[in-house]
Amino acid sequence: MDKDQIKKELVDKSNDILTKYSEPDVVEDVSVMNMSSKTVFLGSLKVFNTEVVPNVIKDLNKQLKGYGNLIVRDQRVTPCCSPSYIHISFNITITN
Repeated sequence: MDKDQIKKELVDKSNDILTKYSEPDVVEDVSVMNMSSKTVFLGSLKVFNTEVVPNVIKDLNKQLKGYGNLIVRDQRVTPCCSPSYIHISFNITITN
């Protein structure tokens, strides 16, 4: 599958999940790291409602696992001048 197509699908699926849980953040892009033996796609989401975080992570795992080796992480972020949120990142490794 074309890397640009995968990238677009990852952005669309991430935004669909955020919309499903009424989260205001939008994923605009997914980073791609090209290496000789693998390609890695990196994305992140901001989730402000901590109650939906487990569901967002579950949906990400369900929606994105078919692309390759998937790792999903989450971390609480407390900025000084804006509301705190949970930063959820995903890393998908596809062997070339």
